[in-house]
Amino acid sequence: MWGMDSQELSGLTLSMSGGTALLVVAVVLVQRIVSDTPSAVVGIRTRATMSSPAAWQLAHRTAEPALRRTQWIALAGLVFQLFIGLWLGFGAMASTVFSIIVFVVVTGMLVHAALLGDRAAKRFQTGR
Repeated sequence: MWGMDSQELSGLTLSMSGGTALLVVAVVLVQRIVSDTPSAVVGIRTRATMSSPAAWQLAHRTAEPALRRTQWIALAGLVFQLFIGLWLGFGAMASTVFSIIVFVVVTGMLVHAALLGDRAAKRFQTGR
């Protein structure tokens, strides 16, 4: 990253921002598409969540607030990235670094939401 020129930094910034935007779309779709029964395609798909419709529903209800927070943080990050890019240029190091940070934070938040849902489903399975 340190030896990259402005055009390469712009490409990396666009890739990271695009990845973040795709994650936001995925979160919104999952929240709208997920049904009351375990799905082979979409949702928090772990052994515990797939074990029963009740575990599936609990996992997604538990993860929902974290998913909503993730969605809003990602959107705020994308807006802030846009301002940084317009102010300093999308090929500026600050723009690229911020886009990477936003992508990593959003990805971590999604993993956290999935872990919350999985943990709730596991507790449901064990009766705790």
